[in-house]
Amino acid sequence: EAGRIAALAFGTWFLRKERFPVGKGLDLVGMVLPVGLFFGRMGCFLGGCCFGVRYDGPLAVRFPAWSPASESQWREHLLSSPGLPSLPVHPAQLYEAIGCLGIGAFLFFYLHGRKRFDGQVMLAFLGLYAVLRFALEYVRADDRGGFAGLSTSQWISVVAVAAVAATWG
Repeated sequence: EAGRIAALAFGTWFLRKERFPVGKGLDLVGMVLPVGLFFGRMGCFLGGCCFGVRYDGPLAVRFPAWSPASESQWREHLLSSPGLPSLPVHPAQLYEAIGCLGIGAFLFFYLHGRKRFDGQVMLAFLGLYAVLRFALEYVRADDRGGFAGLSTSQWISVVAVAAVAATWG
C-alpha cells in the first residue's frame, strides 16, 4: 500500500513538473493501474504469497511444500512440517486479480466516456480498489500487521475512501 501511495505522490509531482494536466494524467493511470494490479496478484498467486485463510470450499487451493502458506501453517501448528503442501485456503490473490479486472473494465468501458471532471476516473479507481481491498482482508491469512481489529491495509482503505469522498467534487 505504501508503494502505491508513494507512486501516486510522485506521479502527481511529475505531471505538474512537466506541465501536463494532472487530472487527465491521473485518469489515464487510473484506467491501466487495475491491469497492472491484476498481473501483480497473478504473480502473488504463482509465488504463493498473499494467501488466504483456511477454506474447504470449491474454490480452495493448496500451495506446494515450503510455500509461504505451508510455512505459515506449520508455524501455527496446523502442519507437522513446512515441507508439506498447505492445507486448502482461499485463493485471495485470484479474488483480487479478478476484482481488479472488473474495476478496470468498469473504468475503461463505462466511466471514462462519461466522466464529469478530470481526475474522476482515478478517484473512482481509488475508491473502488479501497473497498475491494478492505473486503479481501477478511480472507487473507498472511501477516500484514494491524490495529484495533483492522489490518494496515483496511486502515489505508478507510482513509482512501474518506479522501475520495472529500475530493469527489
